[in-house]
Amino acid sequence: MARARRCAIMFFMANPQISADSSPAPRPRRRLWKVLAGLLVASLALTLTDSLIAARTEAKISQQLYEGSHLPKPPDVMLAGFPYVTQALTKELEAVTVTAKDVPIAGFGDVTVHSSAQYVDVTGSQIFTGDIHDAPARKVFHRLQLGVVPLGKLMGIPDLDVSNKADISPRGGWETEAIFRGTPKGFRAPAIVEMMVRIKRGDVYLRPVTVIEGPVDRKEGAEIVPADQLDEATTAALMDGFRLKIEKDSIPFPGIPMRVYVGGGSVFIEAEDYYTTVSIEDLTPPTRPLTEEQRPSL
Repeated sequence: MARARRCAIMFFMANPQISADSSPAPRPRRRLWKVLAGLLVASLALTLTDSLIAARTEAKISQQLYEGSHLPKPPDVMLAGFPYVTQALTKELEAVTVTAKDVPIAGFGDVTVHSSAQYVDVTGSQIFTGDIHDAPARKVFHRLQLGVVPLGKLMGIPDLDVSNKADISPRGGWETEAIFRGTPKGFRAPAIVEMMVRIKRGDVYLRPVTVIEGPVDRKEGAEIVPADQLDEATTAALMDGFRLKIEKDSIPFPGIPMRVYVGGGSVFIEAEDYYTTVSIEDLTPPTRPLTEEQRPSL
């Protein structure tokens, strides 16, 4: 017996790699990993399915809005809430956002309109169809973006350029003061004017603050000089050329405008209503019929 014990000790000393670590892993640990892997796969599958359902509903809403309007192309639609399908049980849609680009608006030209409805009371089926009518909503928001082309048409300045006063980069934040550059009516050379944008009783005002530089007269090839070298009449004429009022009734969304600012070379006008009702059609602007050039080619 003692001999056998000594032989066993010598065998394990000569083969140290043989230890408890080489024994098979306990079965409970393997089962745990299998369960975790299964849960991960199931979670990914559910997330993918939820995303596909939301994307399908977004496509339905986009096509519905496109077919019921004069939009040149289907608008971008985004539905919020995750998991999306659980909102069929809570019967409250976190948010639906519609962005219509290059929209032909009478008096404005082609603009971009961004609208959203938040925390909307819906039925379970409306979560999957997007067919929302006169539903209570906590907030409805609209934003009109006027780029330099439509804004230039409104002002009669075809070569208009807009930049922020403090940060002239294209990605500068929003401000209520800006620098406008362009050739106003009656002149044949451009001027640079410091502007401010304001809202009063829902009407939007673009007001010149001061002329920075401009042409000395209205003639072709007029010399452009600093403001202190311009006479009073020319300065007054240049400021009048950059002045603009946009009446609230002409702005293509419901509600009274309450905010205006400049950002990224555009002027933005916003309105929002709280605790109101909304239909999905309210999230697109009233458009004029498309011209032959604007109609999608078949």
